Amino acid sequence: MMRKSANILIAICFSVMVALLSLQVYWIVNYYKATLKDFEKEVNLAFEDGIKKELNLRCDTIQNIIEKKLLDTNAFLISAKFDKKDKKYIYTVSAKGDEKDKFSSSFSLSDYSKALPKNKSDTSVRKHIAGQLAMLMREEDLETHTIYYRTQKLGLFMDEQTKKYQFDTTRLRPAFNIYLKARNIETPYRFIVKKVDSTNNKSIKKLDYAFVTRAFQTYRFTDDQRYVRAMFKSPSAYILSRMALLLFSSFAMILIVSGCMIILLKRLFWEKRLSTIKNDFISNITHEFKTPISTVSVAIEALNNPIIRNDDDKYNRYLIHAKNEIERLNILVDKVLNIAIYEDGKSPLLREKVFFGDKIMEIIHLHEMKAGKRIAIDYQNRSELNEIHVDSTQFQHAISNIIDNAIKYSGEESLIKVTIKKKEDFLTIQVEDNGIGIAEKDIPAVFEKFYRVSTGNSHPVKGHGLGLNYVKQIMHLHNGWYKIESKLGKGTKITLGWPL
Repeated sequence: MMRKSANILIAICFSVMVALLSLQVYWIVNYYKATLKDFEKEVNLAFEDGIKKELNLRCDTIQNIIEKKLLDTNAFLISAKFDKKDKKYIYTVSAKGDEKDKFSSSFSLSDYSKALPKNKSDTSVRKHIAGQLAMLMREEDLETHTIYYRTQKLGLFMDEQTKKYQFDTTRLRPAFNIYLKARNIETPYRFIVKKVDSTNNKSIKKLDYAFVTRAFQTYRFTDDQRYVRAMFKSPSAYILSRMALLLFSSFAMILIVSGCMIILLKRLFWEKRLSTIKNDFISNITHEFKTPISTVSVAIEALNNPIIRNDDDKYNRYLIHAKNEIERLNILVDKVLNIAIYEDGKSPLLREKVFFGDKIMEIIHLHEMKAGKRIAIDYQNRSELNEIHVDSTQFQHAISNIIDNAIKYSGEESLIKVTIKKKEDFLTIQVEDNGIGIAEKDIPAVFEKFYRVSTGNSHPVKGHGLGLNYVKQIMHLHNGWYKIESKLGKGTKITLGWPL
């Protein structure tokens, strides 16, 4: 049932992740398309503004030249005649020195009416008239790309200047850059000029460029540069700058949701694994409890037998069996209780001077006697030390558990090496066996509570998954460390580091 629920939860989590990713991709794609359209719109507007700016710059230049030309008294004559009917002066500009040029231009100004001063050194009125006519020619001629021959000489001069100051992409580029910068567009581009084009033609070959603006007329008729466009490389930088917040928030959201789901799934698998380990522990511990209880029950039943009571030898033997099994049961209960105490940090640490060599040899002899198989234990002290300040009882329990495991999981003829070394500020006790070893995938978990290496449904070695966790808690209490190295079929090496 739990497995089915876990599979359903995994399927739901995966579906939610796929839906979230799909939704995010959909939003991002749509926003990308909208941003791309916005880019095209902004670029076309900037290009149109750049074209107008380039024209204005040319008009400014030609207007100033025309104004200076009109003030040249050797070329043009400016006169003024008062119109009594309209009560204002009418100004006339005519060419000088060319009898064929009979044209002249006369006009009045709505907001200006002054006579030409008799003092020829006063040029203020002439300058104003020349400026106004140059402005008029700019508005009516230059900005509409048409030249009116107000005088023959003036028309020819203006035609000459417009050809001299024609449309030029070198003048357009800085103007265009200003409007692009104002729109935060820094995408590389180049201009393309053509003789034949259309202002709404979008089928132009883009070459290696991602986007091409609409075409604008250059009104340059002296060569093939009749139409101009701007071609842009990939606008990714512009789009990313506009989408940065969306991308960051989407990425962060995906990471957070993914992280939460991973944690949830890991927790689920851990709970499932813990449940399996717990069930295995309950099965093992039940067997461990039942064995001494059964032995004690049999011994008590035998002690009630009058025949046994009358046989002192048998009576004492059954009594000793019962006492040993109760002691074994008591040790097992203590282990379970001590694990809980150590995890809560409530266990008192009574440090004292311990001659570790004597203590370890005592533990070795004890295990040699109860091993029930042939073992050889090689003990070497390479530390040049004899004593250490630790909790004597906990020290004994930690070393005893490590040696006990080494004997349990070694073969019929066991070789156990116990090596003492000094490493920096720690005394290291290394216990190495030639046993069955541990698979690499199981090594990180062997110090966890209740964990036993899986051997299928059989458990050839008795245990309850508390020993190494017990050692782990003791080492934490002493601010020490532990390390395990193992290869399947080659044996295991466990090192405990005790602070000096």
